[in-house]
Amino acid sequence: MKTRTKIIVGVFLTVIVAVIVVVFACPQVAATRNSYFDTTNGRLKVQCVSFGRIYQESVEETEYSKLLKKFGFEELPADWKPANSAELGIRRLLETQHVHHQYGKLPTDATTFADWLELQEKMPQEEKREHLNKFRTLVREGTPEKIHEYVMGLQQNAASN
Repeated sequence: MKTRTKIIVGVFLTVIVAVIVVVFACPQVAATRNSYFDTTNGRLKVQCVSFGRIYQESVEETEYSKLLKKFGFEELPADWKPANSAELGIRRLLETQHVHHQYGKLPTDATTFADWLELQEKMPQEEKREHLNKFRTLVREGTPEKIHEYVMGLQQNAASN
């Protein structure tokens, strides 16, 4: 009976060690970092996922979301749109490293818009608020292509002035 007990304990310990290795080593082997953009409030959420389990999540304020708060826009329920995905660990050697989704340019466009608006020192606050409201409506209801065109148009106008 002692041999049978030793075998059972050995198998049990092997299973426990295997589970611990999977829990702690798999994020380094097979993990994905997904980022999402909140089209209603301008925040950025980053999730690190390994085998369907979220092991790290953060929500960050962006320059655009800070601008919305500064000008007193009310916070609406979040509408997270996928922006980017990146493979982490050894898995990045086997698969595509970065995937840019339909809304991949949106965080950059929102930051560019926020920077442009901050640089408009001579513009009255009411006019800044109107521009911000127009951009917010465009982000919530428009397509990523229209948003990018709008931001590029602002940059071209700023460069010509």
